[in-house]
Amino acid sequence: MLPEVYFMRYAFPCARVLVDFRKKITEEEWQEMKKAVETDTPMDRAYLEKTFAKAFIELKKINPENCWSIETIREYFWHRHTEAISPDLPAMIRRLCLVKKGKLEKQIGDVFKADLGEGDVRNVQTLYRNAKVGDSVMVHYGYAVEKV
Repeated sequence: MLPEVYFMRYAFPCARVLVDFRKKITEEEWQEMKKAVETDTPMDRAYLEKTFAKAFIELKKINPENCWSIETIREYFWHRHTEAISPDLPAMIRRLCLVKKGKLEKQIGDVFKADLGEGDVRNVQTLYRNAKVGDSVMVHYGYAVEKV
């Protein structure tokens, strides 16, 4: 998988914050991101680095030589993204922004119930193909981003 595609699978869910709270991108830009994620189409790196500038500051701290490696992107979202969540967002949104490991428990149409532990059960859509009940997944803002 291309790193731009992998990055967008994790960044896209938070892009709603950029539309609804930050007014940094338009609804049309969000729709373009959604289409790119759904079709695994890479987006322009310069655009992504500008749009998700806060994430790229941290990615470059993790790996100054190659902030675009899959391993670096994974390290950021799995282990460091929580620290980057703005405290000025509503508590419900901050909770959704957490990247958490979970398990797909039940499928209802295109939506799955994901058990994230500690009583945290969410309805999620998947951003990867061939999802099925029983998959262990990483969940971000209502999306099962990848199977782990």
